[in-house]
Amino acid sequence: MFNNKCVLITGAAGTIGSALTHFIVGNKPLKIILLDNAETPLFNLEETLRLKVLISTNIIYVLGCITDQSFVQKLFSAHTIDYVFHTAAYKHVPILERNPIPGVKVNCFGTKILADAAVKYEVKNFVLVSTDKAVAPANVMGATKLLAEKYVSALSKQYPELTRFVTLRFGNVIGSNGSVIPLFREQLLKDKRLTLTHKETTRYFISVSKVVVLLIESLKFAKTGALFLLEMGEAQSILNIAKQTISELKLKEEEVQIEIVGLRPGEKLHEDLVNKHTSLEKTTHPEIYLIKEEEILSLDVVTSNLKSLQIIVDQQNDIEVVRCLKKILKTFTSQNSEFERLD
Repeated sequence: MFNNKCVLITGAAGTIGSALTHFIVGNKPLKIILLDNAETPLFNLEETLRLKVLISTNIIYVLGCITDQSFVQKLFSAHTIDYVFHTAAYKHVPILERNPIPGVKVNCFGTKILADAAVKYEVKNFVLVSTDKAVAPANVMGATKLLAEKYVSALSKQYPELTRFVTLRFGNVIGSNGSVIPLFREQLLKDKRLTLTHKETTRYFISVSKVVVLLIESLKFAKTGALFLLEMGEAQSILNIAKQTISELKLKEEEVQIEIVGLRPGEKLHEDLVNKHTSLEKTTHPEIYLIKEEEILSLDVVTSNLKSLQIIVDQQNDIEVVRCLKKILKTFTSQNSEFERLD
């Protein structure tokens, strides 16, 4: 699939981006462009890749931001790109609930800039990495990812012959930066104490290796505009994960103080994999499902919505930005958030 191809990975130094990088590098691409706006993680990725024998692959490390349109246009014009894997995003729910504007800029406008460039420069494949938090979003993070999905979907309908657009949704990646298991381990090793938002909280989890495998598998049969859900198994109790982590560290539960701190801004008690307006269809792969959405917006409508959102973002008004998101996305209903009053 990647032999003698040019591949661009955004968010290349992140958990999914770096795993994709290592996989694709091993499949003899002609060129791989690794884009990230985080300088130190990009440096660390470069140092890691130096240890591999990469004689046949040209690796280009690019420090830059996907919200910089002129930068993105220059990057796409300088290389004949065959695949874009768009993993770059702001992902932490409580942080984006406090800072919605950066979330909109990166997750919505950054995706639009990249997707538009893919069409303009006739990139054959564009993969958007999304999240289960886009399902009936209860927070700014999920809403911004849902709007990004809708733009990519609309673009695929407008230009079905130019670029194949594929979107993948899945839950929490085990061990990813800032995720719950590394946090629990750090807290326990520090002072045998951990914080839990709620005793009944559940989340869906998937390993980064499984994400990479299923992402690549989906490209073997995906049609443009496809929105896929990866098999997540059963929702996992965060309390049980906490207890498992205690056991793995050879600690006893009675030695550990568990503090219940309450759900953080924008957090759900339980995540959803599908909402009432969608259905799942089986594909040729048993762990990849096609999501059939009821509402597909036209490119004109989504573009108009994004223009309205841009005007409000430029005014730097958090409340009005979230109000605009809610107007665009009818399923966006805030939970545990100051923005509930806007619903």
